[in-house]
Amino acid sequence: MEKIAPVVTYRHGSLADADSTLNNILDLVVEGTWDWSQKTGEVLRSPGWYRMLGYEVGEFKQDVFTWENIIHPEDYDRVMRNFELFTGGQIGNYSIDYRCKKKDGSYLWITDNARMVERTGDGKVSRIIGAHLDIHERKTAQLELAEQNRLLREDNVALEKIILKKAQELEQRNRELQLKIAEVEQLSNTDTLTRIANRKKFEEQLQNEMSRADRYGHPLSISMFDIDHFKAINDTFGHETGDRVLKRLADFISANIRDIDFFARWGGEEFVLIFPDIGLEGAISCAEKLRQLIDAQELEPGLKISCSFGVTAYKAGDRFEDLFARIDNALYKAKNSGRNRVVELQVE
Repeated sequence: MEKIAPVVTYRHGSLADADSTLNNILDLVVEGTWDWSQKTGEVLRSPGWYRMLGYEVGEFKQDVFTWENIIHPEDYDRVMRNFELFTGGQIGNYSIDYRCKKKDGSYLWITDNARMVERTGDGKVSRIIGAHLDIHERKTAQLELAEQNRLLREDNVALEKIILKKAQELEQRNRELQLKIAEVEQLSNTDTLTRIANRKKFEEQLQNEMSRADRYGHPLSISMFDIDHFKAINDTFGHETGDRVLKRLADFISANIRDIDFFARWGGEEFVLIFPDIGLEGAISCAEKLRQLIDAQELEPGLKISCSFGVTAYKAGDRFEDLFARIDNALYKAKNSGRNRVVELQVE
């Protein structure tokens, strides 16, 4: 009768010993594991995850933005749809192949497998653990084999060199086209005076952040502000000075917000800010800090300005128009109650 090997089990004297064993195992695992908690918004990643992609261990913040930002643009929508179906309970299994950006800028094919391990009392997902497995060699071999089979089916191997040359020429032209598209895209999304994002780009970014807030249950807030008595600046000092004030204010704000905050010019002397992962109270504090910094700053020799801020928070189900009705009303109240202040509009 064939003997069955016993299953290896660990016995530990304490939770700390068990954690030590688990951490040592994770440190040895070549592929990467991850653990997402909806309660904290944190994503814990094993050392192997960083090494697999060529990054220093612990190089990234422990959040979902890190993961989303390294997904190949061509794979992003497909991955997000799959993740949302999984967390929404429409599919029972999460396993998907896609490409992740490595430290050197190249992309690695991985398989992402995950399991839901905790739910809240109302059935919503609160914790997921998963693993990223390196399948790059197998995947690239499959793609190469598919391409070779295509060439063989054409039954004309003699034309392979010509096809390769044409492919290289096409690739070069595509690269040039992509650079031109990127240049046009940059121009279409950038305010020509201040060189920050324009209204069009802001509206696109806000829609993305609203979807992200719904997806992960993260808070989200926005602020609109403008320069008090800006017409008087133009009338007194001239439009050239007014333009310099706008540019220097844009540079000053950009230097005093977080990397993940989004800043854009709405039009004229009005600007808008997106505060991802921050609720209303936090956004009020951020706006008040900026207001005080601006009030103390001399943007032009002998010229100081002040700004009025309106702040509101996103709530699930809000439309773009709902947010802007609230933020516009908040800014209106700030202007009519004396200017140089922050006014919030509570979410009902």
